[in-house]
Amino acid sequence: MLRKLIMGMTALMMVAGVAGAAGDVNFGYKFKVGGAEKYHLLINTEMEMTGMKASQIADMTVTVTCVSSKPGAYAMNMTFDNVETTNTISGSSQPDPSAEQMIGKSVLFTVDEHGTVSNVAPGPDFEAWASVQRVVEPTLKNWYVFMPDKAVAAGSGWKRDNYRDTSVAGSEYVTNEKYTFRETKDEGGASLAVVDQDVTTKVGGTTQTPMGNFDIAGTGSGKFEFYFDAGRGVITHYKGSMQTDINMTPQSGGDAMKTSVTNHIERELLK
Repeated sequence: MLRKLIMGMTALMMVAGVAGAAGDVNFGYKFKVGGAEKYHLLINTEMEMTGMKASQIADMTVTVTCVSSKPGAYAMNMTFDNVETTNTISGSSQPDPSAEQMIGKSVLFTVDEHGTVSNVAPGPDFEAWASVQRVVEPTLKNWYVFMPDKAVAAGSGWKRDNYRDTSVAGSEYVTNEKYTFRETKDEGGASLAVVDQDVTTKVGGTTQTPMGNFDIAGTGSGKFEFYFDAGRGVITHYKGSMQTDINMTPQSGGDAMKTSVTNHIERELLK
């Protein structure tokens, strides 16, 4: 009798263990050479500097293709299928002329299995690269969120601490990211993992601008949400905002200029 009871309890525990494991999701990208994904991307950037307000809305469709791979690294190509950008300064809006020059052009980059992007470079004949690099490169570097490349249970998560990067303009960032696997939801027959991403960053170093060189110091924080399709190894939806407050002190002398930049981002996988 005792033996049967123990065997029954063991079987029940095994079933419970399998059920628990079945609820886990493997958060890892599945890059495939020749595979292509089309996205719609909307970026709304708002900036305020010493009382002056400016904003830019970039609405674009892009195609991301995995060109080749080697252990731990994938060569990627992002092509700009359509780009519409509007700049607003002191209430006056006008189209950004560089947007049209981006259409049909591509950017090359490398990504590893965790989603870390490096080696960003313009593709052939990208003549507008110099004027758009400061927008495109950080967009690419944040295109893939950091993935643990392992199974995670709902209600738990993962993190990346003290990630360091340097912008094209020279400013230095130290970022902490926390991810929480909140729940799963069904969409179009696919089971998607819903994840909350909390980001904090410290900004330092120097930066070059048309107004001169500045020493900078500041902090930023943001909250994002994304849906991850583990079957395809791809993020289908990504949305959120981040605000960064910076003091910019002219190296030539003078008072620090307080600058606030807020980025609202929405991205959707089209196919």
